Amino acid sequence: MKTPSGFLFYLHLIFSIFFMGCVTSDDTLTESISEMEDISTQVITSGEFVYSEKGEVKNILEAGRLERSDDTEIWDVSAGFRLFIGGDKSNHQAILSGGRGNYDPNSGHLIALDDVELVNLEGERLNTEYLVWSHDSDKVHTDRPVSIHTSTGTLHGKGLEADSRFEHYRILDPTGSFNLP
Repeated sequence: MKTPSGFLFYLHLIFSIFFMGCVTSDDTLTESISEMEDISTQVITSGEFVYSEKGEVKNILEAGRLERSDDTEIWDVSAGFRLFIGGDKSNHQAILSGGRGNYDPNSGHLIALDDVELVNLEGERLNTEYLVWSHDSDKVHTDRPVSIHTSTGTLHGKGLEADSRFEHYRILDPTGSFNLP
């Protein structure tokens, strides 16, 4: 049986168009690969990390979203988070919270950003926009403006160093006036 030459022409045209559509330029391929590299490979929503030593819970980090890619150990924390310091959720020494941040397990540092708040057992509250918590030294610090709310009043300043339980702290550059008991 002989195939009409017009049919072969159209079949050849269809295959040519199909294969031309499948070919991409090197630039398009490079852009696609770099976009894929920016995608997180591990994403945890409404998750928590529990840190313990010798079977005793030391800290719990819970966050709305935790994510990281294969090329880094740093976890991006977003959608709000709380870090229970010095124990578990029901028995802890302080709570550090914020809108977002990142945690580096190699250095043991959590960088907290956006509406950061640190509250101790006495109810004293530190508010700032940026705070670094160091697991290894059990300290927090910032070089940004701070407000500390206590039962006797509010202190303001720029920069702070404190223990992570927020029992002992030092404002580096106090501003405003306040009454001493």
